[in-house]
Amino acid sequence: MKRILAGVVVCMIVLFGCATTPKANADGSPYWTTHSPKSTRSLHYEVGSAKQSTVQLSQLRAESAAKDAIGRWASTNVDTALVTFVEEAGETLKTKQILEVLQNLSVQTVNIALRGVSVEERYTASDGTVWVLASYPVKNLKDAYKLQAEALQMSMELEKTRIEAETLVAYLDAQLDKESSE
Repeated sequence: MKRILAGVVVCMIVLFGCATTPKANADGSPYWTTHSPKSTRSLHYEVGSAKQSTVQLSQLRAESAAKDAIGRWASTNVDTALVTFVEEAGETLKTKQILEVLQNLSVQTVNIALRGVSVEERYTASDGTVWVLASYPVKNLKDAYKLQAEALQMSMELEKTRIEAETLVAYLDAQLDKESSE
């Protein structure tokens, strides 16, 4: 009986020890400072770092860097989806006016969508460099895209041109799902 109890205690210690020990780099910094976490279907992660004259300035700059990286990711996803959609839609969408409207949709979507970036973790290295791990809900980009696609549809209807917002949203959803599963 004592052996079984001792075995259970040892197993619990090993399991709890593994569960609470985060990955770390050789220098003691968190693993995420050198290897960004893989994005999921619901969250996209980016890491920013900065070393300024003060820790506070470094923290602000690191947060900005992480948000900028999320913005570039969002912009690339929306732009790619729109370009592919226009190419697949054929010649009817390739007029200069339509392309300008679609470009405007892309910029507005990213500007609206970037609300909701959260700082998950911060780390300050011994040399004063601040690292920030930020996350962004992919749903926010999808929601902003849907709103902008619906606004686009309304403006294009005024010009007697129709694009179904659901088609644009479905296409973006598929692109984001495809990227997150890679």
